[in-house]
Amino acid sequence: MDFRKIEWIFFLVFIGLNIFLFSIYWNNQHEQSLVTNSNQREDIMHRLENDEIQVKKAVSDEHREGYYLSAEQDNFESMLNAPADQTLTGNWTISDRVLTNLPNGETEFDLKKATSSFNRLMRDKEFIVEGTEYTYLPDISKKDDELGKIVGAQSYEGIPFIDETSRLTLDIEKSDDQDRVSKYTQTRLKDIEPLREKMTLASEKEILNTLYINNNIPSKSTITNIYLGYFRTLEVREKNVYVPVWFVKIKTSDKTTQIEKVNALNNQVITNNLVPKVENP
Repeated sequence: MDFRKIEWIFFLVFIGLNIFLFSIYWNNQHEQSLVTNSNQREDIMHRLENDEIQVKKAVSDEHREGYYLSAEQDNFESMLNAPADQTLTGNWTISDRVLTNLPNGETEFDLKKATSSFNRLMRDKEFIVEGTEYTYLPDISKKDDELGKIVGAQSYEGIPFIDETSRLTLDIEKSDDQDRVSKYTQTRLKDIEPLREKMTLASEKEILNTLYINNNIPSKSTITNIYLGYFRTLEVREKNVYVPVWFVKIKTSDKTTQIEKVNALNNQVITNNLVPKVENP
């Protein structure tokens, strides 16, 4: 037998086998790549629909812009001790940088026209301290036919502070068929300034995708609202640090309501509500 010919036969068989095995490997890799790319391309709205998750409002893929912000919480005392600048009527007290006021007289408020009523009161310097800084927040206000808690907050370049350190809450009660302000509490920020240049924020669709893949949206639930606001994440001595955060309000199948928070700068879920404090060295 010609051994030279046998060597060539084995060589050709070896080459053919390698080509065959490589083609199988390549096809498998290609199929896996198609599956991965398909999953990445699948729209989050389709995923939610597949899990019977409803969304009440249209979801945007717009990328807004925001900042890391620094601000100090006002104690109101210097402002209220200067009568020429501010004359506040009513029975007011200050405790732990929170101003509480029981307005004198009968301060009317129309719950059916909450925005205009809120803006009218904010222009009254005898009713509120620096009221024109506050904007009505319907997303976190509560109202019904008998009473309401109307919430407002300061803003920075169109994005409100959704945080207890910058909040005005009007308690509305019905008296003699008229809605009136029975009490309000107020906190205020001063010396608000950016710590970095303006940055691009994650879109509503992107943060919903993040919540979905982290199992923060239960199946058969309803996403009732999505809104953006600055939220305190750090306290350094007398200064607070705020970042833009997406708030997602979800009503579960058992009718309970949960609010998920996602950092709009890094698109990460916020799971801890505690604010770290950095004391003096």
